[in-house]
Amino acid sequence: MKARPAKKRTQVRGHRSPAHFVFILLTTATAALADNSVRLQVAVKGEHNDPKGSVQEVHQRWLEVSATAFHLEKPERVRIEWTLFGDDLAAKKIVRQASGIGTMELAQSQVATIKTKPTTFTYTPRHSVKTGSSSRARFKTVEATGARYHGWAVRAFIGDQLAGEAYSIGSIKKLVDSSK
Repeated sequence: MKARPAKKRTQVRGHRSPAHFVFILLTTATAALADNSVRLQVAVKGEHNDPKGSVQEVHQRWLEVSATAFHLEKPERVRIEWTLFGDDLAAKKIVRQASGIGTMELAQSQVATIKTKPTTFTYTPRHSVKTGSSSRARFKTVEATGARYHGWAVRAFIGDQLAGEAYSIGSIKKLVDSSK
């Protein structure tokens, strides 16, 4: 009689059942839909209108904000605060280029939209300018100036309570929080 080879035991660590994942998804979704929460979707729109024969760049940017409210017992007036940030190329820092406040009436699970006023970002990138002529021509470097578009921040308030927020990049949230 031949001896049977021993069975290899395999241990499964951290195995979770599909029901466990459903529970995680449900609790996460429930937390995301807390009372008086507003989900914001922001689209950046713009135009590019450079002057002819110049290195200067002129951009216009505005935001189209769509808001959806969850768990509202009655329609509420929502205050939308928006800010557009630019890179100050001479000072090499991020600055608040424009900001504003708009209001909208929101009902449960309905979508409302608002469009911000256009903001102009005018800047001249670093470039070279030819000085002199013929074979002795030299080039002089001109440093960048003006404000170039950097990003945006949108926050929704019901009364004085923050109900939703959205940022183009995470570092802008720090700028908005530090400006208070």
